[in-house]
Amino acid sequence: MKRLHHFAAASVVAASALLGLASAPAQATPVAIDVGGAQSINLQGEAGNTVWLIDVGANAVLNSLSWSLDLEAFAPSVLSEMQVSFGGSDGLDLLTFAPGGADFASGVGSYAGLLDLSPFGMRVGADGLLRLEFSEAYKDFAPGVAEGQWLRGRLSFDVTAVSAVPEPASAALVLVGLGVIAVRARRAKT
Repeated sequence: MKRLHHFAAASVVAASALLGLASAPAQATPVAIDVGGAQSINLQGEAGNTVWLIDVGANAVLNSLSWSLDLEAFAPSVLSEMQVSFGGSDGLDLLTFAPGGADFASGVGSYAGLLDLSPFGMRVGADGLLRLEFSEAYKDFAPGVAEGQWLRGRLSFDVTAVSAVPEPASAALVLVGLGVIAVRARRAKT
């Protein structure tokens, strides 16, 4: 009987631990991307642009973006035209960001800042891939000719991983299953 009591107590502890893990809040994780060497070539969505796919986790939520960058725009192109679009790998729901948006000069510019993405509800798809496309807002040169260079720096996304959390009915089924095991164990001992 004493063994059965320990088994039942262990079942309750295991069920409590399982429910505790299932309801634990997701932790935000920074994902830093070195963008040195990326080029701004064509308009957003056109062939020839620098496109990167970064694994941030399935269905991850993008909470914020911070940046510290050095860009160079080749004359007559200007720094305000250099942009990066980001979102899920399907390329459908993208947010476009121009770090030098108010800088209407050619040459080199340095930019840093932080953007809260939570109002936009940005997330990647089930494949977990964040798509970055470096492009131009206005095309000054012939198609396929680089108009700017992302010299150095990084984009840092604050990402929350979305895990598969069991729904309440699943958790209840786990508890019922543990209860059935405990009852069977009790009957087997008597």
